[in-house]
Amino acid sequence: MGFALGRRLPLQRQVVLASTAATAPTGNLAFIRAELERRDPPIPYRVLMSRPPSGWKGVPENLIYNVRAGYHLGRAKLFVVDDYYFPIYVITPREGTTIVQTWHASGAFKKIGWSVLDKTFGADERLVEKVAIHSNYTICLMASKASAVHYAEAFRQPLERFVTDIGMPRTDVLFGPAVPDIEAAVRAKYRLPPGKRVVLYAPTFRGATVREATSPHDLDFRELYRVLGEDHLILLKLHPFVREAQPIPPELRSFAIDASDHPDIHELMLVSDVLVTDYSSAIFEFSLLGRPMAFFAPDQADYVDERGFYWDYGTGVPGPVFETTAELAQWLRAGVWDQARIDRFRAESFEVADGHATERFVDRIVLPALG
Repeated sequence: MGFALGRRLPLQRQVVLASTAATAPTGNLAFIRAELERRDPPIPYRVLMSRPPSGWKGVPENLIYNVRAGYHLGRAKLFVVDDYYFPIYVITPREGTTIVQTWHASGAFKKIGWSVLDKTFGADERLVEKVAIHSNYTICLMASKASAVHYAEAFRQPLERFVTDIGMPRTDVLFGPAVPDIEAAVRAKYRLPPGKRVVLYAPTFRGATVREATSPHDLDFRELYRVLGEDHLILLKLHPFVREAQPIPPELRSFAIDASDHPDIHELMLVSDVLVTDYSSAIFEFSLLGRPMAFFAPDQADYVDERGFYWDYGTGVPGPVFETTAELAQWLRAGVWDQARIDRFRAESFEVADGHATERFVDRIVLPALG
């Protein structure tokens, strides 16, 4: 209904930044918005965000949002998303509208989209019989040609629609003169004491759908404290889809600090000496810092059954894989890692990463689309 109305009206010289996974722009969309505002004159844009509650409670909000999204899909010259976005897949885009998928992962790791129809995670086969998910993109932004090959499968989009020589806007935060100020602000916000080795623990979510997302509770904070408490601390960052906090024993809250409320994981990366994750695509951005990573994955077999990977997990990740907290703690205590492995992963994952991706995105995609 919204699209039918919008397409009858003149196209607007406007950028729409849209998502149904957050209530405010994050990641790529946040950086693009900031660059649109920075230009002289500022480039007109509209933010169209929503994260409806799961179940029947979210139905009214979802319906209203979809009508609005359809209307702006019918009117905007440029529509930019960074995740699965249902309203795009049920329309025939208007001539003169450019639709850009920037995606929220810099590389292909976990399977998504059309690649997981045989898994418990992802789209229902009954849905894709009626709706061509991940269709109607004009341009897909990706960090490397190697990853673009997998996303071409996941989106069922031709490889020539993938642009890999711009870079990912959200990686810009890891470069440039603002880095010391960002680090200082994060340290002050979470009262991080000097002289401690900061371990960022960022597990991805579990669950058959993003609306049912939960976080694993296998990591034993008490065991980590026993081995590392003297000179380490844990900075916990849950996946944004997870709505419930992970319990931290009260006596350990100065050792294990919950930073899940921080909107940008990349800012947390800047104050972190090590990343510990399981299957998070944060490994791509963290590799740009050249710092060590470890993987805590006691449920690896179950995760393969639920979702799976585009390449072999055990040999492809840029660090050792552990199944027990004790093993992970001893590795962290030893402080020995394979730097060449990290550097190789970075080189394979990014064609360009220099702090200017957002500028290039606006120059090469936004301005030509708006005319």
